[in-house]
Amino acid sequence: MPMLDLHNGDAPSVPADCDVCLVGSGPAGSTLARELSGTRLRVVLLESGTTARSEAADALNAVENIGYPRTPDQWAVRNRILGGSSHTWGGRCAPFDAEDLEKRSWVPGSGWPMSIADLDVYLDRSAAHLGLAAGRWPSDARFWAASRREVPGPMPDARLLQPALWQYSRDTAETYLYEYMRFGRHLTDQVGVNITVITGATVLRVDPVPSGRAVRSVVFAGPDGQRRTLRARTVVLCSGGIENPRLLLTSNAIVPGGLGNDRDLVGRYFMDHLRGSVATFSIADAARLQRRLGRYNVRGHLFRAGLRLSPELQRSEGLLNAAVWLGEDVAADDPWNALRRLRGGEPRSMADLGIVATHARLVVRGLADYFVARNGVPRRYAALTLDGMCEQRPDRDSRVGLSEREDRFGVRLPQIDWRVHPDESRSLRRLARLVADESARMALPAPILADWVREGGDMPATFRDVAHPTGTTRMAESPTNGVVDANCRVHSIEGLYVAGSSVFPTASHCNPTQMIVALAIRLADHLKGEAERRSDTPVLTDSRLSPARATAPRVLVTGATGRIGRVVVADLIERGYRVRATTSKVPPGSRTEDDTIAWRRFDLQEAGDYDDLVKDCQAVLHIAAEMAEPTRMEMANVTATGLLAAAAERAGVTAFCYTSSVAVYGSGVERTAAEDSPVLTADRDVPTEYWAVDQTRAYGRTKLGGEGALRRAARSVRYVVLRPAVVVSVAQIIEIREWSRVKRALTAHRHAHHVYVGDVSDAIIWSMARALAGAGAPGSVETFNLSEDDFGEPTHADFLRKAFAASGDRRFRVPAVPWIVDWLRDFLRFRRSPLRHPGWRMRFPNERLLAAGYRFRFGMAHAHAAALAALRDEATLHRPARAEPFASKPSTVE
Repeated sequence: MPMLDLHNGDAPSVPADCDVCLVGSGPAGSTLARELSGTRLRVVLLESGTTARSEAADALNAVENIGYPRTPDQWAVRNRILGGSSHTWGGRCAPFDAEDLEKRSWVPGSGWPMSIADLDVYLDRSAAHLGLAAGRWPSDARFWAASRREVPGPMPDARLLQPALWQYSRDTAETYLYEYMRFGRHLTDQVGVNITVITGATVLRVDPVPSGRAVRSVVFAGPDGQRRTLRARTVVLCSGGIENPRLLLTSNAIVPGGLGNDRDLVGRYFMDHLRGSVATFSIADAARLQRRLGRYNVRGHLFRAGLRLSPELQRSEGLLNAAVWLGEDVAADDPWNALRRLRGGEPRSMADLGIVATHARLVVRGLADYFVARNGVPRRYAALTLDGMCEQRPDRDSRVGLSEREDRFGVRLPQIDWRVHPDESRSLRRLARLVADESARMALPAPILADWVREGGDMPATFRDVAHPTGTTRMAESPTNGVVDANCRVHSIEGLYVAGSSVFPTASHCNPTQMIVALAIRLADHLKGEAERRSDTPVLTDSRLSPARATAPRVLVTGATGRIGRVVVADLIERGYRVRATTSKVPPGSRTEDDTIAWRRFDLQEAGDYDDLVKDCQAVLHIAAEMAEPTRMEMANVTATGLLAAAAERAGVTAFCYTSSVAVYGSGVERTAAEDSPVLTADRDVPTEYWAVDQTRAYGRTKLGGEGALRRAARSVRYVVLRPAVVVSVAQIIEIREWSRVKRALTAHRHAHHVYVGDVSDAIIWSMARALAGAGAPGSVETFNLSEDDFGEPTHADFLRKAFAASGDRRFRVPAVPWIVDWLRDFLRFRRSPLRHPGWRMRFPNERLLAAGYRFRFGMAHAHAAALAALRDEATLHRPARAEPFASKPSTVE
């Protein structure tokens, strides 16, 4: 992808027009860029900063504050740099609560034009962008079960308090295990050739067409002050809750008062989060407190637990949503910080050695907590506090306007008149007192309430904003009540959109980033849909090369009538490719052949003309395989793969995608099987390597042999090996009810390792398009796990429970059997080493695929929702659910 820096003389290469212009590269802008990557939309992302902090960029964030005091250092809350404010954020993520999006009579201006359920699928998809264990996690007792921990004590009275849970973002591409996702750090490596990122480009205004009813262009300036115009059919403002309204208000050359400001709503309803301490605890109680309110390591991801006001109490007492958690002020002589300094080679080595030696018992306890209990390490604290954060009451007079002062480009500075209300203090006081009242019930030490809480006063001046500016371009169904509609489009202007927390009508108690990312994904889907509906811009998700059919790449697909192949063929045709499809079952001429698809009968067990098969093809998608008969697997899965690769090399094919399997890992000594983990012995059968029947073991070994055949053949073709987990369609998910009752009971606990067939097809085509676009060196072989093991409800039991609720079908209701019974059954069945893990206990992370830029198009949340909808329809109509075409039972990884 092109990256241009206006500081480095790249101005002559700046495009004159584009389909979509993104203004700002923070979580919203970067997410949109990633989601729009691989389409035929020409996208330009304009970022005012560069890849490093600069005084010149910082100066452009100056504000004039005339309201409640705010943090004076703008870098602490707003960053003009590639990646935006993710450069300094704290990584905390949580979806809003259901009541946050509802109309609440005691909260003026509340009510979103959607429910939290409408955003579930986008919250699930946000996990990949944020580096989360899953998009949604239960915060009640189910969290402790899912994290394989005992509930740390009695729960509070649910009518008063409810558990709260935050995840911490994780950038899996960084060497430090718990580095937060910095959205700009890998952006240019993760987007495709249709995305151009321009840094040092400060947007000054957005210009509409003369009527003012549609967007036309953006005007931006480089560091030298030279102004340029970029024509764009669609503009998305992604520059935060202060800059988004500022840009709309300053874009007043044609529309007096600014764009979208017909009802004087732009910049109004400005909210942030006031955060501070409501109580303190004794440092001696740290261990007890951290069992309930600590940090927890779950599958390599950090979580923090807290408490929030119950929806019932909010409603009955007219309270705002608020939450509290354990605040930890780490002491200067903390041994873990000393160890970190020693590891990093920082000065003070002798002093740090003394600190570690003095607190050796704390270090030993920490090792046990980290490796055995899987929690965060215990620290040495200077203070322990109960910290709180509360949503704000929406106020029309709390606003971002324009100052008379100007920045160096002559654009008026934002003037902030932030209003704070007694409702915020009242809600936090009530929450703090409830925690004190309920501490005995929860077996927690009682907090010492802050003076202002005990005395019924307002929160002190130490409560400040925390970089969550919200509400200034609020979302509403009607332009009378908001600036943008439910799709984030400015009501009165075609093609002008706003992304980020500025569109939130209310702010909840939690950090906004995950909701920002979820709405950005939703907006990206909307923009792709809008483009597809325009006949002059055919946009096809994750297809970088899809010109007119006559000149489109020709793609060979083997196994085109199989479980995966038939979906791939349909998706390729939909996206504009020409397809040559092979099958061993259908004779030539039995299907329609045209410029869209040509069928060939080709049996991998027989000698064939591989050169003729790949002739004139630019890409090969090798999906065909023998799965049933071990005696046929060597020829079909290994020899034929090598012959096909050799023919591709001779024909000058550009891209070759091979569908392998996670079965190549066998039963690992380690539970996690990443792409570089040990695999089966390829040249002979070693039964002790796999807790599986002979058929499955042979399949894994020969698929690995096929991978080896590709590596031996690789010269000039770009190869991609995908190792999918258990591939399922909607019908195959439902088929669990056809299993025997014993099998369902024994295996309900198992991690299903399901990956939706629509995503497998999408990933195959994405891999091909990426290679066609030049990713990877000629002759390279990239290998990716294709799994969704971070899906929040991964077990068979999770689906059985939901399916029974949806259908009432008693076949979905099975007794819970402890996992050890299933393990013992497998052990007696296969007589394998107990030091190896059966496949259902293993995990197949997909971090390498996500780091390469792939994002699931559907996800298992979508597949489960479709399956549950089918079951509800079936229950309503009292007839069997319609099976999907070519439905077959999913393969299993034993």
